[in-house]
Amino acid sequence: MSRRSQVRPYVTYIFIPFSYQLSAMSYQLPATNYQLPTTNHQLSAIINPMNNTPKILIIGAGVAGLSAGIYAQMNGFTSTIYEMHDIPGGLCTSWQRRGYTFDGAVRYLAGVNPDVKGYQLWEELSILKDTDFYFYDEFVCIEGRDGRKLHLYTDLDRLEKHLLELSPRDASHIHDFIEGIDDFRRLDLPVDITATDPREFAQMGRDMLPVLLPTIRWRSITLDAFAERFEDPLLREGMALFFQFSPPDFPMMLCLSTLGMMQDREAGYPIGGSLPIANSLEARCLALGGQVVYGARVADILVEEDRAVGLALEDGQKVYGDIVISAADGRSTIFDLLDGAYTDDKICKIYQGGMTASKSILQVSLGVAMDFSEQPPMINFPLVEPVWLGNVRHDRLTLKHYCFDPSMAPEGKSVLTLWCEADYDYWHWLRGDRARYRAHKDEVAEVIIEILDNRYPGFRNALEVVDVATPITYERYTGNWRGAFAGWALTTRKMSMMMGIGMDKTLPGLSGFYMIGQWVEPGGNVELSCASGRDVIRDICREQSLEFLT
Repeated sequence: MSRRSQVRPYVTYIFIPFSYQLSAMSYQLPATNYQLPTTNHQLSAIINPMNNTPKILIIGAGVAGLSAGIYAQMNGFTSTIYEMHDIPGGLCTSWQRRGYTFDGAVRYLAGVNPDVKGYQLWEELSILKDTDFYFYDEFVCIEGRDGRKLHLYTDLDRLEKHLLELSPRDASHIHDFIEGIDDFRRLDLPVDITATDPREFAQMGRDMLPVLLPTIRWRSITLDAFAERFEDPLLREGMALFFQFSPPDFPMMLCLSTLGMMQDREAGYPIGGSLPIANSLEARCLALGGQVVYGARVADILVEEDRAVGLALEDGQKVYGDIVISAADGRSTIFDLLDGAYTDDKICKIYQGGMTASKSILQVSLGVAMDFSEQPPMINFPLVEPVWLGNVRHDRLTLKHYCFDPSMAPEGKSVLTLWCEADYDYWHWLRGDRARYRAHKDEVAEVIIEILDNRYPGFRNALEVVDVATPITYERYTGNWRGAFAGWALTTRKMSMMMGIGMDKTLPGLSGFYMIGQWVEPGGNVELSCASGRDVIRDICREQSLEFLT
């Protein structure tokens, strides 16, 4: 009998429309009905009896923007996406260096099992039909200073046995951990990640009933607080390192659900990595008649009578449409492209420190003529002596390899990546002098290479390619504020927002305008960003009394 069939039933008469990980946020739609344009340049196809197609302008060809373009085309709109870079994907990207492919995003995708409801999103987008997946046997290996290793296996029986062998005295907390993972395997939310009417809230509530009591139990427990329960020093330190860059109030629920999805093979790594996903989304959008304009940096959102009517591009061109959707950086959209003209106290508080942005990161990518396939896919290990990387002190490093993906490196060789917390201000200062900036990138690489050569003898001699991406790199290619890699950091406070009305997707006093992507959705991952693009078109259809088609 499987673990899923063994979990105890929960009987409850309480109805709460909770949403975990996939949010229950609702779009704040404009109070007035859709209005026909009134100025000459707004006389678009919507008032032409020969062509009644509203025009949607989308800022950013990341996965949220591409998804919005796809669903816009499905529903009879015409969509044009304006992207400042020359390739699609935004943060969902990878790049090649001398036969090696370095990935900057996807470690796993959720909802890839055809038996779960969330798979509907991938079916509608038609991007994963021919994709093979690698399902991890181990999420991460965490090494202690005493030489022991904590393996967070994805098979729960194996994980439970391993943890009990490490620390029999922590049996009660280990059983709680395993039970929590089991409980959240019951979670199977639909593709609609936001609820905007009573029927959707009711359905979301029904979907959440199987995990209602676990949600109540775990929703306020942080990863750090749970880790402190363990007596064993390796478990106490290692559990807190479950997710790299997790803030102090990171929700334990996310750890439990992640391992639950991996146990059931509902989350896996797409062979080929991040850029093929973005390319597939672009191809789908173009096949449906959408347009993507590259090398087109948006300088301003054009507004007339408190309605977004178009975009001003950096080259001086102006384009007009009926609806504007920003899938770009939230801060830049609100305070630069719109000059901060449509804000309120809530928005100002959020962007002035009321919420925590994800970390600025430094990615060191290495191509090496060594086979790392026998190593855990991700290893968090302590350093003999702390090192400074770009003005940030590190006493641990996290090394990832991609040997499970044959497309990433030549046979018998390996791609390795290390993500390190970075000081954006320091790298921004260095960038003022190009030679100094490049020299410091080389210094960082040398520190990493020396550490890995000591750990894996012969590493330096086998090294073939070195690539260093700083927060300035991320900012330059994606526009993300301070090079943040995933929008807002996921905290218990943000989890509470996800379970309530969520973050607004419109701005006060501005009609014909929406925001999507990682700055208004929880987690900032690929699947949530794609769902964000879907949701905004669904809500636009509802506002215009149109059937939403998928």
